[in-house]
Amino acid sequence: MQDFVFKDKKALIIGGTGSIGLSLAVQLNELGSSVTVTGRNPPRKMTNKLNFIQLDFEKDGIECLEKEPLLSALSECDILSVTYGPFVQKALHQTSSAEWKKLVLHDLALPGLALSLALPGMMERNFGRILFFGGTRTDQIRSYKTNAVYAAAKTALDVIVKSTAEHYAQYGITCNAICPGFTRNAPSPEYLMPESEITNKAVGLFLSQESNGQIIRVDKGWEPN
Repeated sequence: MQDFVFKDKKALIIGGTGSIGLSLAVQLNELGSSVTVTGRNPPRKMTNKLNFIQLDFEKDGIECLEKEPLLSALSECDILSVTYGPFVQKALHQTSSAEWKKLVLHDLALPGLALSLALPGMMERNFGRILFFGGTRTDQIRSYKTNAVYAAAKTALDVIVKSTAEHYAQYGITCNAICPGFTRNAPSPEYLMPESEITNKAVGLFLSQESNGQIIRVDKGWEPN
């Protein structure tokens, strides 16, 4: 089963040059996939084994998804994950128009457009694995004191996940999301988790045809006080 899912498949990790994204890229490469990552700077390790596309979405805009070389990478990928997404921690009354635009554009529209561009190729090949990364506890609608705009954009991804799962399963495509916990700056040490815990869950979702439309918290059950 692992050979069918990973061996000789093309994976694209948008935001895959550090943290969770790089951990996932390395793991997929070790499982036999050809992996392309995007980021501002080259990946910290395994540079010779990972294909790298240098992009700065804040500078280049999400329109670069529709231009080469990223357009071809999206059209050809069998596995797509978007780990990129800027974070702003401000109360609603302190959030500027520029920050609203940035978060909605980069945390919702960017992964949505990437999916739209990847789907036709996946449909043609009758295979696809798509994974988004939400924010902590954005598996359902909640209230937030200091990061409501970010959380709103990430929670909206759940609609994209559910819609893709329902309407594209017939093409062998799955779409899921992970809402990760703290890989650094945890509120207390017991909630700090290694990136491998999160990427192991990601690989499990890629392996299963039946895991489709799931929004999964991987955060050790953290709840704010």
